[in-house]
Amino acid sequence: MRNKKILIKNIGKLVSGDINKPILKADAILIENGKIKEIGYSNEFNIKEAIEIDANGLVVCPGFIDPHVHPPLEDYSPQNRMVGPMEEGCMWGTTTFISEGEQGPGLPRFYEWDPQGVKATAILAKKIFDKYRPGGAKVHGGALVLAKGLTKNDFKEMADAGVWLIGEIGGGGLADVEEVLPMIDWAREYGFFISVHYGPRLIPGATTMTTEDVIRINPNKVAHANGGTTAAPLDQTMELLEKTKCGIEIVSYGNPRMAYEIIEKIKKRNELHRVVFGSDGFTGQGYLPNAIHRAIITISSMNKIPAEKAIAMATGNTARLYNLNRGIIEPGREADLIAIDAPPGSSGEDALKAIELGDTFGVAMVMVDGRIVAFRGRDTRPVRKWIKINGKEASVSDINEYLFDPPRNYRIFQLIFESS
Repeated sequence: MRNKKILIKNIGKLVSGDINKPILKADAILIENGKIKEIGYSNEFNIKEAIEIDANGLVVCPGFIDPHVHPPLEDYSPQNRMVGPMEEGCMWGTTTFISEGEQGPGLPRFYEWDPQGVKATAILAKKIFDKYRPGGAKVHGGALVLAKGLTKNDFKEMADAGVWLIGEIGGGGLADVEEVLPMIDWAREYGFFISVHYGPRLIPGATTMTTEDVIRINPNKVAHANGGTTAAPLDQTMELLEKTKCGIEIVSYGNPRMAYEIIEKIKKRNELHRVVFGSDGFTGQGYLPNAIHRAIITISSMNKIPAEKAIAMATGNTARLYNLNRGIIEPGREADLIAIDAPPGSSGEDALKAIELGDTFGVAMVMVDGRIVAFRGRDTRPVRKWIKINGKEASVSDINEYLFDPPRNYRIFQLIFESS
């Protein structure tokens, strides 16, 4: 169905993902060839041979982007013995995952690092995840873990192979700033995105990275600024915010008090555009299929941030930081979209009001490149209303659909998509 025209109409509120203009005055989106073609009002469109998705008054927003995962090459995480965590995360609405360094039985994060091993791992992971779409999600894999002995030519070779991410410096691998700085220069020359672990070391092979270290490296993003899980001292973290202009990542399982203080500081500085939300999955503590949900809800409700701006931190802010053509609802962008609703019993009138009250919202549709990949996760919160596809309600009616295989067993797929 990717090459067909799709019209999403009757949207209750359209959240753009752009933190500077978070709500769009429109209630319909036209999608063609997997990208957003046009935005407007339902009564303005009269598209023949288009699949019609009736949003039924639900909130529609961009799919969430998780900029901090450690995907195992073999899709198996030894720390929690779970297979398919990205697939489940996608069914909760996270449609893009970005690596901060792969984890496996040995290289590159936990054992002695060598330049040949980390280079081979980055190139292999890039090639694997270019083709691998867990649950339909997009995965940017192949984040290089730095190692002593890497040369400028190594960075060129990796860039030629498509590798463009430096996994969080200090989260594993070489972290001595004096040795790292020449590599950072090479990485920047070849267009790499640079991330730095911040705060105390907590796993074998990690390094405590100080505010001074981060300032010297001057990365694109500070990973888990609120602790992963232990936060740096408050005064040092505040100094970091003042003396850098880079992206600031909040992880949902990190120090909640520090997350609150960071957002308050950045809000006063009028710099909410710097904030992004990550999970630090798929470690035992970071594996939460609703990690981005939790970050949105916590920051919106506790820091009194409008829900649509909190959603922008999980979508458009991240897309702009990483230069991705998604995360914002505008023509030409990839049609990665989700429909969300307040759960039954919430005092919030819709998903946005529920978020601001601290209630966990439900998911009624997950779309990647204009293709519906799920209606809900295996245990996402229920919704009060469902979308309709060509007039047929896409609702759950069987406990097996609810628990075990929601992306594929819905009758609606058989009735609509397989015949389209």
